[in-house]
Amino acid sequence: MRRLSLPFVAVLATLGGSAVADEAAPPPPVLVIAKEEIKPGQMGPHEKNAAHFVAIQNKANAGMHRLGLTPVSGDDNVVVYLEGYPSFAEMEKANKAFGEALAANAALAAELDQNTAQGANMHASQKTSLAVYRPDLSFRPAHMDVVAKSRYFGITTTHLKIGHTPDYEAYTKQLNAGREKANADWIHTAVYQVVSGAPAGTFLTFTLYGSLAEWDQATAKMSERNKAVDTALGGDEVVKERRKQAGEIMADTSSALFAMTPTISRPGPTFVAYDAGFWTPKAAAEAKALASKKEKAAPKATEKQ
Repeated sequence: MRRLSLPFVAVLATLGGSAVADEAAPPPPVLVIAKEEIKPGQMGPHEKNAAHFVAIQNKANAGMHRLGLTPVSGDDNVVVYLEGYPSFAEMEKANKAFGEALAANAALAAELDQNTAQGANMHASQKTSLAVYRPDLSFRPAHMDVVAKSRYFGITTTHLKIGHTPDYEAYTKQLNAGREKANADWIHTAVYQVVSGAPAGTFLTFTLYGSLAEWDQATAKMSERNKAVDTALGGDEVVKERRKQAGEIMADTSSALFAMTPTISRPGPTFVAYDAGFWTPKAAAEAKALASKKEKAAPKATEKQ
C-alpha cells in the first residue's frame, strides 16, 4: 500500500463513506478508483497486508473511507478500491490530514513504512484514476442503504473513440429515456467519467447485486425486459440504428464482477450501520456476546407472593 493511496468508495451511493450522510444520498461527486494487480499466489497475503493498512488508517483516524473489491469474474488477480468525496478539495484535505497524522506519530509512520515494504513484492502494478459522477448519464442509481446491503459490484468500462464523447452522451441519454418509458425498475446504474489516470473518453458504469441469484432472475427475464426497452426506444429499426451508432462511438467495452470484501474495506460509520454484521463481523459478534453476558448477569425480578 502506498502511504497516500486513495482506494475506496464506496459509496456508490452510493458508496458510502464521509461523502454520504443519509440513505437518500446520491453517488459521491468525486470517485477515486485504485486498481492493484496482485501477483499470482499473493492474493491471500495481500488481503492481510491490506487489512493492516486499514488498521493503520484507523489508528490515524484518517478521513478517507473505502470499499475493497475482489474479483469474481475478469482478471482474477485484480483488486479494486473505491473512495468517494464531495469534491476534489475534500479529497486533498483528507490526504493532507492523513499525512500530518503520520508526521506527528513516528511509530505509526514506521508501521506504515513496514506495511508498504511488505506489500511491495505482492503487486505487479498499481494504478489510480479520478472520476466525476455523471447524473445525466446514470439511471435510478441506488442509495447508500441499498449499497451497504449489497454484496457485489458490476463494473463496465467503456472506452470511446476520440472525439465521440458528445455522441456517447446523446446515445446514453436516449437509452435512459427508453428505460424510463419502459419503467425499467430492474435497472440501476451510476455512471462516472474518468478525468485523470486513464485514456480520455473512459466511462465507468456501476451496478449492484445483493446476491448472484439476481443474475438467475435477470437471465430468465432477459428477453422480456430487452423487448420492453427496445419497444420504448422505438422498435427494431431504431435499435438496429443504435447498434450501428455504438460501433461508431465506442472503441471497446468490458465488464467484470467484484465482491465487496469487508476485511480490506473501510466504510464510514453511517454506511456500516446499515449492515454491521457484514461490514464489521468481529465487532458485531463481540457486541452480541457482551449483551448476552449482561443479560445473564442481570438479577432476575423477584416473583410477587
